[in-house]
Amino acid sequence: SNSSKISAPFEWRVVGRNSAAFSVSPLSGSVPADGEREIEVRFSPVEVEDFGCELMCYQPGMHASEPILKMLLGGSALRPWCHVELQEGDYRSRRQADTPLDPKYRVAEIVSLGTHVKNTKRFYVYNPTAEPVDFMWMPEAPHAQQRPDDYNDDDTFRCMTKRGTILPGKKYEMIFEFAPQSIETKESFWNFCLVSQKVVEHFLVVGTVEEPRVGMDQPCIQFGERLLESSASEKVRLVNKEHIPFSFAIDPASFQLEGLPEAVSVFPMSGVIGPDSSVDLEVTFKPLQERACNFNIVCNVKRKKEPVVLNVKGSGYKVHASLSVQEPAGCRSIFVGAVEHLDFGMMQVQEQRTVNLYLGNHSKKNFNFRVQVQQGRRPPKPLHAFEKPPYLAISQGSGDVKVHEQIMLELTYAPRDVHTLEGCMLQIVIPSGPVETTFQIALGGGAKRSRVDFSFLSHDFGPCFIAKGGATMAGEPLSPSEDQRYERVELIATNRDDSDCLISTTFQREPWLDVQLNAAMIEAGGSMRIPIVFSPREVSDYMQRIEFIVNDYTRMHVDVRGRGCPLKLELTSLEMQHVDFGVTTGGELVTRMVKLVNRSPRAVTFQLGDENEDLTRRSVFWSPAHPTTLRPRETCDVELRFTPTTRVAPFKVPLIARCDGGLDLKLLTVEGTCHATEMRLSEHSVFFGDVVVGSQSERIVRLHNFGDLGAKFKFEIPARFGKIFSVAPTEGFVRPQEEIPITVAFHPTRERVMDYKKAERANAMRRGKPLPAEVPGPLNVRMTVKEIRCVLDGIAPLSLEATGCCVERTGETKTLEFSTEVRKEAKQSFEIENTQDIDWKLQPQIITKEPAGVNFFTCPREIIVQARKRAEIEVTYLPFTMTEGNPDGGMAVSMMSPTSKARCEKHHGSVFIGTPDGNAILYSLEGIALPPKVDKRLQERVPCKKQHTQRVPVKNWLHERQRFNVKVELVDPEPSSQEAQGINLQGVGTLDLPPGLERDYRFSIYSYHESAALVRVSLTSQETGEFIVVEVELEFYAPESLATIKLEAACRQQARHKIAVANPLSKPAKFIGTSTHPYIRFGQDLEVPAKSERTIDLLFRPVEEDEGDAEVTLKSDELGIYPYTVRWRATPAGLERSLTLKAPLGGSSFDFFKFQHLAKVPVDYKARIESAPGQKGPITDFILEDSSVSAPACDSETLSKEVQLRVRYQPSGLGTKDQPSVCAMLVISGAGGGEYKAVLTGFAQPPQPQGPYDIQNGKSTAIDFRNPFDRSTEFTLQVDNPCFMVPMRSQALDPQKTLQIQVTFKGEQKQGGRLIISCKQVSAPWIFYLKGEV
Repeated sequence: SNSSKISAPFEWRVVGRNSAAFSVSPLSGSVPADGEREIEVRFSPVEVEDFGCELMCYQPGMHASEPILKMLLGGSALRPWCHVELQEGDYRSRRQADTPLDPKYRVAEIVSLGTHVKNTKRFYVYNPTAEPVDFMWMPEAPHAQQRPDDYNDDDTFRCMTKRGTILPGKKYEMIFEFAPQSIETKESFWNFCLVSQKVVEHFLVVGTVEEPRVGMDQPCIQFGERLLESSASEKVRLVNKEHIPFSFAIDPASFQLEGLPEAVSVFPMSGVIGPDSSVDLEVTFKPLQERACNFNIVCNVKRKKEPVVLNVKGSGYKVHASLSVQEPAGCRSIFVGAVEHLDFGMMQVQEQRTVNLYLGNHSKKNFNFRVQVQQGRRPPKPLHAFEKPPYLAISQGSGDVKVHEQIMLELTYAPRDVHTLEGCMLQIVIPSGPVETTFQIALGGGAKRSRVDFSFLSHDFGPCFIAKGGATMAGEPLSPSEDQRYERVELIATNRDDSDCLISTTFQREPWLDVQLNAAMIEAGGSMRIPIVFSPREVSDYMQRIEFIVNDYTRMHVDVRGRGCPLKLELTSLEMQHVDFGVTTGGELVTRMVKLVNRSPRAVTFQLGDENEDLTRRSVFWSPAHPTTLRPRETCDVELRFTPTTRVAPFKVPLIARCDGGLDLKLLTVEGTCHATEMRLSEHSVFFGDVVVGSQSERIVRLHNFGDLGAKFKFEIPARFGKIFSVAPTEGFVRPQEEIPITVAFHPTRERVMDYKKAERANAMRRGKPLPAEVPGPLNVRMTVKEIRCVLDGIAPLSLEATGCCVERTGETKTLEFSTEVRKEAKQSFEIENTQDIDWKLQPQIITKEPAGVNFFTCPREIIVQARKRAEIEVTYLPFTMTEGNPDGGMAVSMMSPTSKARCEKHHGSVFIGTPDGNAILYSLEGIALPPKVDKRLQERVPCKKQHTQRVPVKNWLHERQRFNVKVELVDPEPSSQEAQGINLQGVGTLDLPPGLERDYRFSIYSYHESAALVRVSLTSQETGEFIVVEVELEFYAPESLATIKLEAACRQQARHKIAVANPLSKPAKFIGTSTHPYIRFGQDLEVPAKSERTIDLLFRPVEEDEGDAEVTLKSDELGIYPYTVRWRATPAGLERSLTLKAPLGGSSFDFFKFQHLAKVPVDYKARIESAPGQKGPITDFILEDSSVSAPACDSETLSKEVQLRVRYQPSGLGTKDQPSVCAMLVISGAGGGEYKAVLTGFAQPPQPQGPYDIQNGKSTAIDFRNPFDRSTEFTLQVDNPCFMVPMRSQALDPQKTLQIQVTFKGEQKQGGRLIISCKQVSAPWIFYLKGEV
């Protein structure tokens, strides 16, 4: 033990002669603080003697030389006769018996692994003596109470070494065998006897049986649910954890049921397991029936009493799948094992058709599938994309289908070339074990190309005259009939196929080319003419490839080219541009002659004409009036004739040549006037309506004189109408520009009407004509007088027609009229009055006469009218068929059989009511059944000012080809309204649909305004009469930009771009242009006549260098807004007009530099002078007297303003031969106004004489002289008359300095002289003339 606070190390040593007999454990270590350690000392003598030693404990490191503890060890050894080397176990404690085991017995235990196997127990007996020892083993009989009934130790234990001799110092091996027959524990008592020494040792030999540790590494195998005939294998290990091998065998009866197919197999069925090893057993589950399996596989292991059992579970199931095809008549089931057929029909190349397949799972488990196609005898392959034969695609080529679910597979056939599906098999394969479930569908159908031939594939228009339109088009192109004047060619498309085909084009109209084709059907064997109009806009070469689409899929191309050239049809002389007929009177003929020449590079066909017949109405005619063709440089005489017969106001109207290039050329202006009388009536006919006999009706007609001369008038009425019609006043005089009211009266009387009828019948009989039909009523006569003449002086008479009807009073007509939609009720009522004192019980009799056999009109069967009161009878009209000639244009979805009877114009019926007072009431019934209305609509939002193609899906619901007559109409706004004129609608008249195929019907629409439109598309089957109605609701919104226009110009230079504007309306359209850029504007407001096309100029005149985008807009109240994007670029401006100045050396001159200010804002300009490029002379010779100037803003009325500033030239030297002048650059700039540059050029002249200067006698006068040079110079001064004197003879002056020279005069008389100043720099001196005064 250690009582200290730290651990204590120790080391033991045994000291003595016999120290080898003692051993210490542990020999060294440490004792923990406040702890203890147990030490074991073992005594193992090998000789017989006494032993004594000393045990010492040392503490390393502290007292290494001296032990800290000492202990004496002693012992003595005895020599045995023999030493049995048998290690006993714990059997003595485990033994189960009624009496305990005597301690004298030594136990030798034999453990057997299983039964029926020999087990050996071996141990040695050592003879430590020097003499041999004889031994003998003898079994000992157990006590009776310990002996069981079946005790037989001879059968279980055997001693293999019953006798023997152990040599001195040797060992002898003792052997016992144990062969158990059961698993019970066996005991056998034996005596080991030394014969000579008569020593007996008692032994108990015990035999126990243990089950071999052989078993499966897992107790069961769960295969789960498996497809029938599919196999699944699992490996299980048979493990032997013993040291000896064991043999095993699988019992087949444990998993094979009699009369049922084998579902489980095991391999191997038998074998041997080595010691401490394992064997793999492969268990295979292959269900053949749809049921659950549960087996206990028995494995018999030798020596093992109980077999090893392996539980195997699993169940088999079968795939239950269904497949159906969606067809117009419903779903058709596809069965496994039978080849079904699916026909796509004959399609067009690039056309596409889709069929829906529905794959269902009715199994217990999910299953996967794959789709493949087999062509002929080739192996099946997965479906490829459309680009490769067989041009089939599936929406899902493989996947899973969950339990009790159904998925849709879209099978699409989209042939890209001529193709047939004959011999093509579609397979949907579902793995279901080794045998796969396969649905097989034989596909039919194919694709062919539309055999449409074009009359040409390329066309060259050659040189054509430039059209007047601009490079940018505003608005939709005009209708084809309005383009007849342009160069055109007709492309003939012929359908050589056996079915109708649809042809359209993707080409969008260009300003210079138009393909006048809307989508249209070409009947089988038929042809179509497609006009191609070429109208070049500028002098250049044109080329375009036009793409046509046949049946929406086949594409064909036509190449078109041409060249634009200018049209030059002119007068031979400029004097002919104005033709004046002067002032003439009616009936006078005036002629004028002019001559035309064709200066164009090609022949010109033209026809002379005027706008709106302005010249024709004024009696101006010309010759030739027919179309005329002039070859290049050919001339033609034109005769103009003025033959007025009535008054013609002064006019000035142009004569126009309408050329075949689509251009109207103004050739000349015709002017003239004619004085005459012009009389007109405000009305040409007067209608009085129904006038009761004996009354009178009047109408006012006004007689106008629009001429320059007055005239007499007189009215004449035929004699037979003279007493019925009258005119007042009958005669008079009308002054120029006067208007007289004329009263026309209709006053029939009984006598006059009877006389008129008699006269009419007599005239008819006399002429042999049929007598006039009798009109009900003796005085119901319609009278018309057509020959009321207004006789005028000098001009043709005027005629007036008057019509009136004389009638007598009549009663009311008893007719009820109905109007309603088909299959909807309409009600009308009438009253009946009971004139008696008793109640009436009436039974109306109502019938429908037309159509017969139906009851469209009904009313109550019985009506009670109380005495002396009125009752209302209500008649109901409920039609089931439509009537013909409906005024309402509405339509609805309805069906009409091809065998239906012709419709009535109106449905007719009657209602008869007999009353008790002996009277009867009869009403005639008339009904109009209108088509039902449509409430289903497609909605689309599209930009206006752009052509929009609307798709309307149409599906053929029959199994046969159908042709539809298509009607596309505008419902809202009303087609006759002003708003509808701004909407253009075009569509194909027929549509051909193959059986079961869905195709889009297309119509094009163009709107000029932001508005909403409702378009109705009616498709009526030609075979059945059934029709489909689709209404499309379109909302047109403003486009962001119709085109991008590029404009580039230098600053203060103008760029121009033409925009062509088309007006499809029946009235003129005015356009006003706006721009977001201050320097981009439209040339003028434009008015485009009805059904015409004009151009407007877009002008760009920048003031500063820059680039960017701007928005311009053309706005019209009639045609809406046309927005454009302008991408503009302003480049640096060029030089302005140069300014040249001349001045003598020593003097100066000035001038004004003028420039145009174009800015839209006020600008303060700053001016400066810089060196001119390439010039080396001084720039100080030019002086700006105005260094800044302000300019006000320009407006729309004043586009530019002139601004000027003053520049002075003061030369500092004379020019040389190489450089005779001095140049500088004037730069003027201002924020917002740009920069102006101009070259200043100065020419220096030799000094010029100056004076004379007057000087009084005895006085002096100062003369200023400036040094013009740019450096200090010495000047010499002298006078040529001695009477004049200067104070100095020479003087040096700094640059540009001025010297005042005092010149004095002294003389007796008036005389002159000169002051001469010279220097070395110039040869010519400065001369100042002097004049002396006395």
